[in-house]
Amino acid sequence: MSSLKKNNTYRLEKIEDREDWIHYESTPADALFLKEIRQLLGRETINDDNLSSLDEAYQKTSFPQSYNRFAIAVYQPGNRRILVLRARRSRWRNISAIVARVRNHKRFQEFDFSDEQRCRIQVDFILDPPKIYDIDRIFNTSSNPDRYEVGVDGLRVVDKDRAAYFLPGDAFVFSVNGPNKTLRHLRRKLGGSDPKDWRVERFRSQSYVSCGAQWLRLYRGYPLVPVLRKQQLEEVIDQAIDHVLQYQREDGRFLYYYCAARDSHRDHEHPGRDPSINPYYNILRHGGGVILLLLAYQRSKDQAILEHVRNAIEYLIQQIIEYELEDGLNAGYVFYNRKGKLGGQGINLYMLAEYQRLTGDRQYERWSMLLKNHIIAQITGSGEFFYYNVYLDKPVTLEENAAHFNFYYPGEAVIGLASYCKYVESDSAEKDLILEKLKRALRFLYVDREQIHADKYTSLPSDSWLMMAVNELWDLPEMQNGMYAEKVFQDADTMVQLMYRVDDGLYLDYPGSFYYKYGDVQYADGARCEGLVGAYLLARKTGDREREKRYGDALVLAVWATYHLTNTRESLYSAKRPEKALGGVRFKFNRQWFRIDTIQHVVAFYLKFLPYWDEHAPR
Repeated sequence: MSSLKKNNTYRLEKIEDREDWIHYESTPADALFLKEIRQLLGRETINDDNLSSLDEAYQKTSFPQSYNRFAIAVYQPGNRRILVLRARRSRWRNISAIVARVRNHKRFQEFDFSDEQRCRIQVDFILDPPKIYDIDRIFNTSSNPDRYEVGVDGLRVVDKDRAAYFLPGDAFVFSVNGPNKTLRHLRRKLGGSDPKDWRVERFRSQSYVSCGAQWLRLYRGYPLVPVLRKQQLEEVIDQAIDHVLQYQREDGRFLYYYCAARDSHRDHEHPGRDPSINPYYNILRHGGGVILLLLAYQRSKDQAILEHVRNAIEYLIQQIIEYELEDGLNAGYVFYNRKGKLGGQGINLYMLAEYQRLTGDRQYERWSMLLKNHIIAQITGSGEFFYYNVYLDKPVTLEENAAHFNFYYPGEAVIGLASYCKYVESDSAEKDLILEKLKRALRFLYVDREQIHADKYTSLPSDSWLMMAVNELWDLPEMQNGMYAEKVFQDADTMVQLMYRVDDGLYLDYPGSFYYKYGDVQYADGARCEGLVGAYLLARKTGDREREKRYGDALVLAVWATYHLTNTRESLYSAKRPEKALGGVRFKFNRQWFRIDTIQHVVAFYLKFLPYWDEHAPR
């Protein structure tokens, strides 16, 4: 482990400042300052008294009274923002003079400054003068003070007689994740000039955004997240479920992809597809969306959710191809985008079994049986699964299988079979056969795979579906194998070890996020958290109280980290259509796009852990 981690030689802020940082509250004087800004910008004409009133209000606030530069940005849905930034010198020395410059903008009349809900105002205080920065250092990811942290550091770029600013929070606002995208964004602002010709300066700022009549402090462009309470998690869950339900299509498909910064459904992984003509869709993630709704139904017992669930299941059924196995049994597999993915079969079998468990409705049992027969037939003599039975319309042979290796699909297949055994299969002989096949598959996954596919493993475990599958199987006495539990706990222990904590996070919003090696950019990951919940529940079942507490405490921290990915009303100040983005859960801190699976993993994690929250949450 790096010595940097032990002595915290590289940290943006002091640890002892964290409590004050996450507990900012807008004071009455702060609120009056906001009111004065709105009044100044909303007046038909202004005079010296108006300007003086704003300056006097500012001097009474809790905001920095000494600064090098001040920026004000104005947002309103459907409009491009207005940004004014000036150095504190000569005639720009007063806040009022800079705020008044907003009125000179050519699009000023497009904004309704009296509307506290739609028109959001952001102010940034750049306390120290920007310092010269070698542009080549922007790609340096080592843990040292020269590191450029997207979302925390801002840039000022001068090209000849033009200057452009990239405020720290602009990474969040414009969905800019990484140095390359930062440079591309700045090149567009400067008309495509060459970065080699730039003079580059780096800075940091204190940033605030209006929310109603109050201010929220921002960090990395996102409103500060305090110590969370159960009510806040429930609100996020409700908003996410409402979003998934509201934007489900008539044919049962979910809203697959949306970028709030661009108000676009164009998937960045498939940029050549016009979403209005040929939108990309993923049937595996479709099943995950249904699983999320089933978890929501389990919590609320809202019958209206089941109508959406059945609509989605009907869409799935249309994608299943039936065929006959060599032994004469009927089977079926989900075929989508010219592929038959093992993961697509497993996740959707899991979903159908969970539907039957929660509702008692057996109308889809036949389809479950078809998928089960297919998955069993995909287990080879060695215990390794076929990862695809069809790839780009072509059947996959045993010799070709290794070329299609996938780390996640087997765990999804195992959890599908596990739930099928528990909640659908009534024939004891058939159940025994499935469990014997599962034992063979698990031996491969936990013994042979580590040797045969050693190069596919990373320092940070990623097989969360397999961790959840073992937890499901533990309810069956014949599957309570100590090796399975120990493998799950080994992965969970490593996840906890490779999680930033309050005392070693490089930046204040790092705790609760994962890393592959210390110093990596934080990775708040709902999918891995679901695996950690599986380990937590398994620790409870096996009576391992030490691990139960360790995992529970880590999950509380992970909730705090992943909360930064959620689209709340407070955080959507820059969204073009905030009502459509509300309830979405983004992929990364600096990203504005989300998919059905980014929502599913984080919110499913919350729903699974919520019953145990009070046992581990801060008091």
